[in-house]
Amino acid sequence: MGNRVEPIRDKSKIQDIKDLLKKNDNWRDYTLFTLGINFGLRIGDLLRIQIKDVVNSDNKIKNTFEIVEQKTEKRNVIKINCKAQITLNLLFDKTNLSNNKNNYLIFNKRDHSKSISRVQAYKLVRKWCQKIGLTDLDVGTHTLRKTWGYHAHKAGVSIETIQTKFKHNSTSTTRKYLGIEQKDVNEAYDKVCL
Repeated sequence: MGNRVEPIRDKSKIQDIKDLLKKNDNWRDYTLFTLGINFGLRIGDLLRIQIKDVVNSDNKIKNTFEIVEQKTEKRNVIKINCKAQITLNLLFDKTNLSNNKNNYLIFNKRDHSKSISRVQAYKLVRKWCQKIGLTDLDVGTHTLRKTWGYHAHKAGVSIETIQTKFKHNSTSTTRKYLGIEQKDVNEAYDKVCL
C-alpha cells in the first residue's frame, strides 16, 4: 500500500471508474474515489472526514476545510473544487447521511458514525481498477493521492506547488512520487519547439 503504487494517468479510465460506481448507485465508493482524486489526501486523512468538516451551519458545502494530517501533524487547508462539490451534493441527495453531522463521508454501511478501514479502502481501489481493465497498474490507496498530483502536474501546476501540497522535503521526492516517466519528459520536448 506504500509508495510503489502508481497514479491513474489515463483520464478515460478515471471516468470509467466514476461511471461504474454511479451505475451501481454506489455513492459511498463514488465519493471515496472522487474526493480521493480531488483532495489529494493520504487515505487515513480522507477516511477521517466527517459531514461537519465540509458543511457549514446553514447545511451548505464549504469552499474549504482544514485538517491536521495524521502523518505530519501539519495543518492542511483543502479546497472543495467543483467536482468535489458536485460529489458531496450527490452523496447528500442520494443518502440520508447528512442527517447527522458526525457521520463520516466514507461511511461504514452498517454504522454511518464509523468510517471504513484502510484495508477496505485498499481492496475497493484494487477492485475498481481491475473491473475497468487497469490490471497492469500497481494500485492501492495512494493511487488516489498520486492521481491528483500527476494530473495537477500535467495541468501545469508547478512541482514546487505540488511539493508544498504534499508536504515533501524536496522536488525530487515529489517527481519520484508522481511517477513522472520518460514519456512525460518527451512530451515536454514536443511542447517546447523553439
